[in-house]
Formats: sequence, structure tokens, C-alpha cells
Amino acid sequence: MSTSIIFVAILVFGFLVARGIGRIAPGRAGVSGLGFLLLGVVLGPVTPPRVLTVEVLDALDLFVSILLGFTGFLAGLRLRSALREFEHTMAGALSALLVILAVACGCAAAVQASHPEFFRTTEPVFAMPIASDGHWLLSLWLAPEALWVTLGIAAAAGVSATSVITRVANAHGVHGPRVGLLHAMATVGTAFSVVVLGVAMAGSRASAAGAEFGLTLTEWGIIVVGFGAVAGVLFTVYLGRERDAMRLTVASVGAVTFAAGAGVALRVSPLFVSLAAGAMVASTSTHSDRLQVALQPLEHPASVLILLFAGAHWRPVSGWLWLLPVAYAVTRWFAVRVATRLAVATFLDDRALVRGLGRGLVGQGALAAAIGLGFAQRFGEYAGVVLTTVLGGMLLTDVLAARSVRRLFADAGDIHVREAS
Repeated sequence: MSTSIIFVAILVFGFLVARGIGRIAPGRAGVSGLGFLLLGVVLGPVTPPRVLTVEVLDALDLFVSILLGFTGFLAGLRLRSALREFEHTMAGALSALLVILAVACGCAAAVQASHPEFFRTTEPVFAMPIASDGHWLLSLWLAPEALWVTLGIAAAAGVSATSVITRVANAHGVHGPRVGLLHAMATVGTAFSVVVLGVAMAGSRASAAGAEFGLTLTEWGIIVVGFGAVAGVLFTVYLGRERDAMRLTVASVGAVTFAAGAGVALRVSPLFVSLAAGAMVASTSTHSDRLQVALQPLEHPASVLILLFAGAHWRPVSGWLWLLPVAYAVTRWFAVRVATRLAVATFLDDRALVRGLGRGLVGQGALAAAIGLGFAQRFGEYAGVVLTTVLGGMLLTDVLAARSVRRLFADAGDIHVREAS
């Protein structure tokens, strides 16, 4: 089948299904999203009928990058509203940091052991001897490649979906400071997670191209952020004080395309570059709120397509590596509960808000899949481990995410207990 026909069919499918779910069963969007993930696996090269073969996926790689760029751009735009409360911002960043550290520490050894070639590196990130009996040496050892893979998985763990919070809150008429705090923490934590992914990508690029360009991790990071900032500035300059809707759409498409293209050219994540572009637009343009409204109808179709392509890029693993999704989901579940409590207690004095707040942040959604997909694009040889861990963890947690948020609101007295059950 022609790649062009497949591309058009997938595009139409994403828009039609997203619109249908939005009208018929808006409360089931989270569960149906996992269905798109599984559909991507069925359509991918792993199982018959293999509609999305490796060749087709390679041909659609640029389109996938633009999808990732659009997702990152929206995440950057939303930072403007999330950053209005300093305490909420700091709580969200600290919570995401603690979750990322917990998952990174929990999966580093497994990632290191998943690829024997990691042990053959001559320049590990660190090698700390612990004990020796004269014949065997026990040491903490981490190869650079294992570090980047670990950070990619951990970055996905820091993502919390605002869509689950919004759906449950709207369904039960819940408003107030608890919903606002959850939204702010999820938005800031997601942006922080994309930054961690960008650091991992930039670190890998600096290691691989160090001899050629002589640039450090910091210098690569500045270059990447600089391209995103340029895209945001170009958007602001092009639009000026115009209020025309068509001009607004054209400017946003141009900014996303430029940022995503820069991410591909630099061999780092389009998500990260586009996040910087969106944050720049949010801070410099008076049209950022209108832009969010204009782009909102495209978010769900883009999420459907990201989940579909993430499933198609998945590659099966073998042996004990199938335990990684379970370890990821369990570690993240407890880390989110503990980290959220610590972060909110550190920056806010309201004890009523602290109690059980982490239950509202367990859902992940399409952006976690986008991080895994972006990593698989850059590190195809590690796609199996990363996507199995991240997507498998999503399957285990997102089916319970809406119920977890409802129980949080019910226990807090925001909705009736019988209604939440």
C-alpha cells in the first residue's frame, strides 16, 4: 500500500475518532487512549497485517516529529497560567524531580543489565568499587548510554496528565483550589520532565559529537534552547498586533515546524525545542491565550496519533525485561504519592490540600507516550526497553487514573461518596 494513502488514512482516522469520542463518550477518553496504543501495536511491524512497516514508519518520521513538536509547543504555552502561583510552580517542579530521581534510581541497574555492551565501555559515567574477594569485584557501574536511557524512562515518569483531572472535575462539577493546584503541578511537572528528556538527548549528542564539534552538554543545551527561543520570537514578530485567526494559525504552524525541524536537525528531541518555543511565545506574545484556544481542537487528534505511532514503534523484549513495566508502574505510583505530599507540604501551609493529593497525579496520558516515542526515534536500538517500560507502565496505571482522581475528590468532600464509587 502507498505510504501517502496510509498517511492520509491515519490522519483522517485520528481526527474522526477523536471527534467521535469527544461527542459520544468524553468520560472514556482515557481508557480509549490505551486502545489506540494497542491498535498501534497491531498495525505496526511486530504483528500481522503489518500496515505500518519499518519502511512506512521511516517515511512518516518527519510527520511524527511535527506531532511531537505540536505537543511540546502546547505544553510550553500552558506554562504561562501554571507559573502564576510561585508556590504551585515550585511544588510541581520538586514533585516531578523527586519522582524522576526515584524511577531513575530504581531502573538504572536494570537498564545497565539489559544491554551487555554497556559493560564494555571504557569511559563509564561512574565506577564505584564496593567489595572484592580477590577474584570478583562488586561495583556501581553506569555507562553513558545507560544513563541516557535511564533518564529517558525517568523523564516519562515525571509526566502527569491534566486531561484526567479536567474530565473528572467537569463530570462532577468540582472547582476550587485543589483542582487549580493539581493542574498547576501537572503542567509544571510535565514541562520539567520534557526538560529532563532534552538534557538526556543533549548529553547523548554532546558525547557522540564531542570530538567533531568540541561542545559540552551545557553548550548543546544552550543551542537547543536558543533554537526554540528563536522560533518563539519569530512567531511574536510575525504576528505583531494582528488578531486575524488565519494569521494566528499560520504563525503557530510555522513556529512548530521550525522548532520540530531544529530538533530533528540537531538530533535532539522535537518535544524539548518546541517546549522552549511555546514557553517563549507564552512569555512574549499577547496572543498566547487565544492561541491555546485556537489549538485546543487539535490536541485530542494529535494525542490519538501519538499513541498510535508509539504503539507502532514498540518492539518486544524478552526474559526478565518484561518485569520492567511492573517495576516502573509500582515505583512511580508510590513515588508520586510520597513526592507530592513532600513537595506540597514544603511550599504550602494548607494541610487539607496535602492529604492524598498524589492520587490526582497518577495518570500519564499521551505526553508520556510522546516522550517514549521521541526517545525511540533518536535511539532506535533501545526502543524496545524504553517503550515497553513506559507504555506498559501507562497501561497499568492509566486505567485506574480516573477512579483515583474521583476518590481524591470524594475523600476531600468535593463530590458525594456514592457518586464517586
